[in-house]
Amino acid sequence: MYYLVFRRYAPFSQFGFGFEGDHRSGPSISLVDSARTIGMVPFSSDSVSDMDAFSSGTELTGAGIDVQEFLGKHFSEVEAKVINQEISPGSISFSATTSGANPLAPGAPAIDTAIDFSAQWSGDHVSFEGTLRGDNFPNAEVFVLDRAGYGGLLFDGRTTGGRNTGPMTRLWGKHAQQVLGSFSAIVSTQSGEEFMNSFSCHATTM
Repeated sequence: MYYLVFRRYAPFSQFGFGFEGDHRSGPSISLVDSARTIGMVPFSSDSVSDMDAFSSGTELTGAGIDVQEFLGKHFSEVEAKVINQEISPGSISFSATTSGANPLAPGAPAIDTAIDFSAQWSGDHVSFEGTLRGDNFPNAEVFVLDRAGYGGLLFDGRTTGGRNTGPMTRLWGKHAQQVLGSFSAIVSTQSGEEFMNSFSCHATTM
């Protein structure tokens, strides 16, 4: 079993005029690191399982500690779905989406993300290919893990939107056809579909 994970994270300590960000500027494959929206799809060479989607939550940190403690941390309800599944001997493909808005800003536009993903197995190798679509704010990362928790980064997308202007100018609408980039990787495996070692991939961003 493998896990495809695609996340959107705010590369700031604060963004959107005072809301807590993710306190990191670059991508990660650690499940401990926070993100604004998180989508996780388990899959194997002959199945695609139910998707899990959630958020790390946010606080209003820019209005002082009293306001921050009074409001507390809130978590976005991230909508998600998997569509267009195709399974054949030695290969699978599917598309998955996540959509989640700032829970402390009623009426805020959602961060919309879509991924088109495929995997093919051949001997002791598996190849991954995909395209990421959606809003071009905030940052985006895609990675894959095996059942032991080992894996590698497939996609590293960096926004050019500002920490305060980005949410207002880049999130309205789903941008379903806006391509953020694509990726491909070939990885060595061993028995049980575990990765032999860490890996890197070829990725392009738009």
